[in-house]
Parts: sequence; C-alpha cells; structure tokens
Amino acid sequence: MFKVVLWDYTGESANWAETFLKSDVKVIRTLRPDDPDQAEVIMRGDWDFVLIFEKGQREIFNAIFKTMREMKVSTKNIVFANDLDSWQNNFAAVYALLKPETPMHDTIQRLCNFFNHRLWHHYIAASAEGLNYVATSADDFVIEYMYLISKNHAAHEMKIFRDLSKKYYGVDDSAGYFLDLGANIGTTGIYFCKKLSPNLNLLAFEPDAENFKLLRVNTILNDMEDRAKLVNCGLGDKFDEMTMYRYLENPGGNGLFSGDGLFKFNDGSLTETVKIIPLDSYLAEKNIAAEEIKYIWIDTEGFEPQVLLGAKNLLAKNPAPIFMECNLRLWDNSGYFESMMTLLTKNYSHFIHVQGGETVYPLEALRTIKRPNNLGGQIGDIFLIKKGAID
Repeated sequence: MFKVVLWDYTGESANWAETFLKSDVKVIRTLRPDDPDQAEVIMRGDWDFVLIFEKGQREIFNAIFKTMREMKVSTKNIVFANDLDSWQNNFAAVYALLKPETPMHDTIQRLCNFFNHRLWHHYIAASAEGLNYVATSADDFVIEYMYLISKNHAAHEMKIFRDLSKKYYGVDDSAGYFLDLGANIGTTGIYFCKKLSPNLNLLAFEPDAENFKLLRVNTILNDMEDRAKLVNCGLGDKFDEMTMYRYLENPGGNGLFSGDGLFKFNDGSLTETVKIIPLDSYLAEKNIAAEEIKYIWIDTEGFEPQVLLGAKNLLAKNPAPIFMECNLRLWDNSGYFESMMTLLTKNYSHFIHVQGGETVYPLEALRTIKRPNNLGGQIGDIFLIKKGAID
C-alpha cells in the first residue's frame, strides 16, 4: 500500500483522488494553504508520494523544493497532479497510483511512451482518426498532439474551412485540387482529401527536405500517392533560392525569416537552402487550370504575402477560398504587406478571424488590427471572402 499526501491549493483533490487513485492507495494527509505545518509534513518524509494541486502557486512549491534539496531530502516522488509533464518525469507514480482504466492514465502512459521513444529513435508514428503519419520524434507539436489524443492536427480548423467555403463560395468539390502551401508532413492535405473532400486531389508544396521526405511517406501510408502532386520547393513572388531556418522541435514552424528578432529558433546553424518558385509558373507549366483549384490553405510562417503575390494570375481568374495563418508583424516587417493588400482587395472584400467565431470583417481591417507581441504577431487564422459573396 502506497501512502500519499495530497497538497491541495485548489480544493479539487478529494474528487480527483476518488476518480483517479487506486483503491489500495492510502491518503494519509490533505494539506491546505492555511495549514501551519505544510513544510513539516513534507519534510518529515513518511509518505511514498506527494500530489500537488496548484493554480499559479508554483513558485511557492519551488522554494520549498529548493530547501528540501539543500537539506538532502528527496523531491523525487513529488508530482504536480494536473501537469502531464510532471507525471511523465515520474513514470513510477503513474503505475503505483493511478487506476489503469481512466483516460488520464492512458494519456500519461502515452506521454511517457512518446518521450521514452524519443530518446532512442529518430522517427515516430501516430494514428489519428483512421490515418497514419510518421514524423521526426523531436517534433513536440504536431506529432506529439496526435500521438497523445489520436486526433488529427488542425482537424477542427479544416472543417471550418470546408463549411465556410461552401457557405460563401458554394464550392463543388466533386473534382479539383486542394492546395496545401507549406505542407509540412502532410497532416492537413491528407486529412482534407481523405476525410472531408475525398474526390479532390492534393497539390502540396514543402521546401524543407526532411519534411518533404515525410510528406511523401505519409501520402503512401494513407493511399494518397495516386491523388497527390508533391513539390519540394517553397512558393514566392519570383524564382529564387533562400535560407530556411529550421526548428527541430516544431518542423512545421520552419521559416524564411531570421531578422528583427521575430523568427530566431536557433543560433543560425540549423539552416537549409531551399528553392522558391511562383505558384502561377508551376500551374502554367503543369497545365493546371485556375478553375481546378477549389481550396487554398497557406501556412508559410509569415511568407504568406510573397506566396499570394506569386499567384496573381490564379487569384484573378479564380478567387478561390483562402485559409491562412495571420502573421501581422512578420507581414509588416517583410515589406510586402501593402502589396499583398493591393492584390487581395482586387478579388476579396472581407475576412473571418477563425478563432474568433464567424464575425465578418472588411478586408481593410487587417491594416488596423493591433499587432500582438507574440511571435510573428500571430492572431490565429483568417478565411478570405471573395467580392460579391456578401450582399
């Protein structure tokens, strides 16, 4: 029988313990914030595990841990109960304390397995909603999300994109292309063409060599190779070669910006020279008509203006639905923001801030939105509405 102290600053420990702790685990004490002997109980060490329930008081506990370590008292079996990373660092507590049939046990075990796998293998596989993907095990964003919860990354946003496209464009996706610009390892384009619009073909551009290799693998794993055109280059407003800055922990965040402190994920050593082409040139070379393009998904880490400026002919002939990441400060600092706005206002009139509901804003509002201080000035994603779609 394991003896546990519940150190509760939230008032939720009793319900949590009843739900998640095994029946043979004995709670010997529940400590409250106003208990005068908190430190004494913990320092006494007559427990096997301490589970901490806190919300914003981490500095209090860190100070106590520091004192304990100075006094040679072990903090090994102290776990923050609502912090998956804390459980991951104490896998023994998972097996000793948690009921195996609970979702939390399953999630924590998946997390532990993920990090243990990462130590020994370069690649990792995840299944999500009937689809299968391989990614680098260093990826703690896209593949970790899918590995832990078995849901496709950005599935919710893709469903919104499809539904808004049908509402404002009347899209008929019985044939044509889904354009995935900045495709990473394919989790967007593959999901959209397999789950949401199974009659569409995929046209995906990915400049990073490692990501592109995995994009090819994932199209094969999901029986998409006959319906996918994959292009190992980036898109811009002219033919060029550029330096890509690589972000190992989030390969989908690789980007072409390094200046002004907005996009520095490494010391400059993790770089790659990539080829850049205009989308219009590729479509003309491959005889793909503008009318065949049904959806345009752009996630190019601040390079969206250049991508759009390289698609002037496409947008003039077919202002298709566009869903793109909104990197306001990067757009400003690129020097291409005004050129992009001039182009877009020829064919689009409004946008929807996807993470903010379905409120429709005039396109000109992009000029006046406050630029946040987070990386790139991101406000999430926007959906562009063509002229004439709103009365």
